[in-house]
Amino acid sequence: MRAPSTPAVSFLRQFSSTAAAAHPPRETHPPVRTSTPSSTSRLQSINKDRMSVGGANSRSPGASSMHRIGQAYRERAAASLHMKQEQIDFLKNKKLSNEYLRQMPRRWVPGDVYSPHDLSPREMDKWRRRNQREADVVDILGLRPLDMYKNFSLIQEFTTSSGQIKHSKDTALRPVNQRKVAKMIRRIQGMGLYPTIHDHPELIRSDFYPSEQRRG
Repeated sequence: MRAPSTPAVSFLRQFSSTAAAAHPPRETHPPVRTSTPSSTSRLQSINKDRMSVGGANSRSPGASSMHRIGQAYRERAAASLHMKQEQIDFLKNKKLSNEYLRQMPRRWVPGDVYSPHDLSPREMDKWRRRNQREADVVDILGLRPLDMYKNFSLIQEFTTSSGQIKHSKDTALRPVNQRKVAKMIRRIQGMGLYPTIHDHPELIRSDFYPSEQRRG
């Protein structure tokens, strides 16, 4: 009887009850890892080198002196800016106080008694300083205003171009003389000798035709 072929024997051996000879396990060696530096480690090393170089530079005498000079310059600039700001605030406060003083001309001293009505604009206006008169023409020349109704050139000095009577601030007359001049002007205007809407025609003519006045 012939022996079976090798493939048949291997096939039958799989279904046989006899245990096959166990092959020894193969030895598996772990892969050898080479120590290659990663990108993060490289960056950390570069930063350390930079910090070490910067520390060395900062410890140098030239860098420390430049740092002190820069700090002193910054402190000086900050001080000058603070001083300018204080001057601006002082000027603003002074201007504001002057405005308040103009609105309240009365000067209060300790011990003064006042009522709320004394702080009203009408009462405060009584304490404003009036402009002093330079000269009273009527007193200087010794004139009688009621007798000067024919002197149109004098009347023009106390009236506007539209025939209105000027205020005592503009005429610089005393109250008594101001009333007399105003009474004289109203009388002559009521008589129709002086116009109420413009200057006297003879005075207007002399302004437009000064050559005729020189001939006369």
